[in-house]
Amino acid sequence: MTAGNRDVHTWLTDRVATYLRRSPQDIDTSVPLADYGLDSLTALAITADIEDEFEVTVDDALTWDHPTVDALGEALSELLGGQSEAARTSEKQA
Repeated sequence: MTAGNRDVHTWLTDRVATYLRRSPQDIDTSVPLADYGLDSLTALAITADIEDEFEVTVDDALTWDHPTVDALGEALSELLGGQSEAARTSEKQA
């Protein structure tokens, strides 16, 4: 999986759909996840999945701070892009 915005967005939509027992096509990515019945345990599970999938450490409140798939995907893409930039900078300095 790449950190490209589309891949992150697709992955997040699929994960949310799985937890909510819906088809990914049934998820409107601009609707707050709470409107779909997302609870705090599911939000933490999604956060743990993000950490596992992308090998990052994120704040437990990430899902609540970015309440839609669109907002969460954007925040995650920025985080992953920032890490990629830091890795490139580190390689150049070596």
